[in-house]
Amino acid sequence: MKIGERIKEIRRVRGMSVEEVAGKLGVSVSTLYRYENSSISKIPIDVIDRLCAVFGITAGELMGNNEQGNSEELPSSFVNAEQAMAFMLKMPVLAAYGGYDIESMDDRTIVEFANEILSQLRLVSYKYRNQERP
Repeated sequence: MKIGERIKEIRRVRGMSVEEVAGKLGVSVSTLYRYENSSISKIPIDVIDRLCAVFGITAGELMGNNEQGNSEELPSSFVNAEQAMAFMLKMPVLAAYGGYDIESMDDRTIVEFANEILSQLRLVSYKYRNQERP
């Protein structure tokens, strides 16, 4: 399920109108509709944060961490920007650290960025996985 579909589903389950959520987010109703139908594919991080606050959920939950069949296993690499963004938003440390402007990145750069993070995670986990415990 795409993030737009999850936004729409969560909004409906919570019994919230498009006007109500758009008002709380500080965006127009038409912008919220475009998020929901995925015509806006790169939702700004600050909007994701506000959506989570409005819905009372985490970014991971918004990205589908709790969907049935969702594997916690990392892919070998990312091939599209939506998959890369979902990965980045599921990592609270990365979102909290920031230091990057996702709105200024094109799809190719987003995929490269996420793949670089994935590569660094592999290196660190390999290092510590093979350490002897005291």
